[in-house]
Amino acid sequence: MSSDQGAITLLMAAILSIDDWLTRTAIGGFVNKSMTEIRKVVACVHALVACASARRALHLSATGLAFVVSLWVVALDNRAFWRVLWDTRDSSSWRGSAAVSMLAVVLWALLATALRGLFWRWMAKPVACLVLLTSAVLAHFIDTFGVVIDRGMIRNALETDLREIADLLSLRWWLDVGLRGLVPAAFVALAVQIKRSSSWRRETRDVLALVLGTTTLTLATTAAFFADYAATARNQREVRHLLTPTNALNALWGIWKERRPSRTTLATVGSDATRKSSASLDRKPLMVVLVVGETARAANFSLGGYGRPTNVALNRPDLVYFSNVVSCGTDTATSLPCMFSDIGTERFSITEASARENILDVLVRAGVDAAWIENTSGCKEVCKRVPTKSLFDEPQRWCGAATCFDDVLVPALQQAADASAADKLVVLHMQGSHGPAYFKRYPPTARRFTPTCDTNSIQGCDLESLRNTYDNSIAFTSDVLARSIEWLERASSRKDIVLLYLSDHGESLGEGGLYLHGLPRRLAPRTQVQVPMLMWVSPGAARRLGVTPLVLQASSDAQYSHDNLFHTLLGAFEIDTAAYRSGLDIFAIARSSGPRRRTAPP
Repeated sequence: MSSDQGAITLLMAAILSIDDWLTRTAIGGFVNKSMTEIRKVVACVHALVACASARRALHLSATGLAFVVSLWVVALDNRAFWRVLWDTRDSSSWRGSAAVSMLAVVLWALLATALRGLFWRWMAKPVACLVLLTSAVLAHFIDTFGVVIDRGMIRNALETDLREIADLLSLRWWLDVGLRGLVPAAFVALAVQIKRSSSWRRETRDVLALVLGTTTLTLATTAAFFADYAATARNQREVRHLLTPTNALNALWGIWKERRPSRTTLATVGSDATRKSSASLDRKPLMVVLVVGETARAANFSLGGYGRPTNVALNRPDLVYFSNVVSCGTDTATSLPCMFSDIGTERFSITEASARENILDVLVRAGVDAAWIENTSGCKEVCKRVPTKSLFDEPQRWCGAATCFDDVLVPALQQAADASAADKLVVLHMQGSHGPAYFKRYPPTARRFTPTCDTNSIQGCDLESLRNTYDNSIAFTSDVLARSIEWLERASSRKDIVLLYLSDHGESLGEGGLYLHGLPRRLAPRTQVQVPMLMWVSPGAARRLGVTPLVLQASSDAQYSHDNLFHTLLGAFEIDTAAYRSGLDIFAIARSSGPRRRTAPP
């Protein structure tokens, strides 16, 4: 027996063992239907291995393989792309249908040509398998959650951690990627044999002929349907983010360009920052506690009018809820750097933000202590120049479990507050309501709304149980904030204290077939950009800042955004700098006679 035959035999034996195990086991209580689906994937791989072991290989040229792979990807991994184009075509004329059909042929030819250019010698099979697997993964998230694959989404994927990845790998993920990616990749790897060209000159000639033919087809089709394609490109610009796998390639290219080092030193922000003379008066130190929420949407806060009691713990007269706040982005990788920067939503870019200082740098330069306490996957480099404590990376130390619920932030806040007698900003970064595993964001004792969706395959849950689970996470966030305020009340005899809670972005919970977040901001529904913000001010801090809960309440329905945070923190710590804009300072707005002025982009 040859080494290849031996390897195939061992692989087949392993697959048979897995199949036998699946037949006899209900993993973690999965239903029999799921086991049947898994066995379908295994059965497909059985057939491929048996075909290869019997030497019934399919002989294809490199060009033939390129066309087969591209047909699979264009047809099966781009269903959302074709659905959008087909729904937006001019159905009253044959021309619209013809334009979509010819575009399919052109994309098939273009992808095949690109693949053929990569199918040289031994690279053909590895590249084909990589394209099939990658396209299947991308297609799964597009079809399942209604997301688009753009620069922001790929940036989120690159910056996530293993625990967040595990939350996304549901049984449905394995089945979908298995059928659309693993099975065809296994077929290519085990059952396809590449016919080698007789010479490299002939191979080059064939590739050039393919390029010429595809170019001719593309130009002819574009000329025939230019008006149709131009209208689609103008009116459906985001459809390009649905075309797999070019969407991921374009996004990676954009991220590479934005991450190229453009300067060796950070641009200084607020170089003239100094404390006002009033800040040096003999009075208690000021502590601002900024709680950055995760994936909390304003639509599910009862403080803002939501019909379910998700904020019972926060029903107190001295707490102010701001009902009209929008986020800078629809993902953490965008919103977190943006809310701490002075750039503003309209001009914000990751490239610019990474090349300049943020509000933490300005505060430290002016003599304010700053500390960051992390209980999720990272601060996106916002906190890299201030002392940072990660509870997320050391859960056994802080809560004796694989992961810590957000209530661990309360004792961590107490430690940070007691560690300094100077004016200080303490940032608490929560896990909040990060999905899709919302049921993991609160302990079983906080399960108030039932039934719940206790799985990361949220698209398989009914909307009521999904909403219950998400609302439980919001209610638990409220409990954590209430416990923090209770402790801060006791500490207010020693410090003047402000607590400000602000979420990074919202979330979609199945409305319109959309789940999670991350859509381009101009396309995102309101639920992904409208976020909760609330504030509690101790009596001493209220006197110090010249505001009261009633004064703040009077301007609480004005329009605010993440842009307000930078200037509100400068105002709270009484910092003089040319970077400060009083029109974006929440405290200055409350003190002014026109609280309803426009303070956020539409």
